[in-house]
Amino acid sequence: DLREVSGRIFTDELVRTFTDLPEAELSRAVGLLADRKKRIWSFGGRFSEILATYLDLHLRQMRPDTRVLTEPPDRRAGFMLDVGRRDVCVVFDFRRYQPDVIELALHARSQGAQILLMTDPWLSPIAASADVVLPVRVESPSPFDSLVPATAAVETLVAGVLAELGGRAQDRMTLADSLAHPQPGTFDS
Repeated sequence: DLREVSGRIFTDELVRTFTDLPEAELSRAVGLLADRKKRIWSFGGRFSEILATYLDLHLRQMRPDTRVLTEPPDRRAGFMLDVGRRDVCVVFDFRRYQPDVIELALHARSQGAQILLMTDPWLSPIAASADVVLPVRVESPSPFDSLVPATAAVETLVAGVLAELGGRAQDRMTLADSLAHPQPGTFDS
């Protein structure tokens, strides 16, 4: 039955991902993402861009200077001009590695940005230039790669950043929530 097969595959792949995820790399990734002196850029490929957006939506509630790069390749000139030493690029690149994602990550690296790469166990070509590499499993019950373990790894990074930033992140999240959902009369002049 599909439910049983899928449940077993996803459970096994989550366990394998977290068993194999290097603790030192995970800690270093959290440290980079929590460093408020750094500007964070997240980007990925055709499917993995979803993970970049998901990570960014969480990070921007906890800290300033986070962005997700969703522009098509011909509109990324601004990023390519501005990226530099104060930046951390969180790159999501999985097999069938996208040439434009690889090119963008390598350009950022050449400009002094740090690269935090989430990839599959076979490792994107970006891995050779990355500061941090987080390999996650991608097996699924269909011919498509699964983002389930990668999503769990993203949520683990979010939990780590929240723990690292502590009260500052909590205060920012509370303020962001009140700005997003103001009570009637809150912003009257």
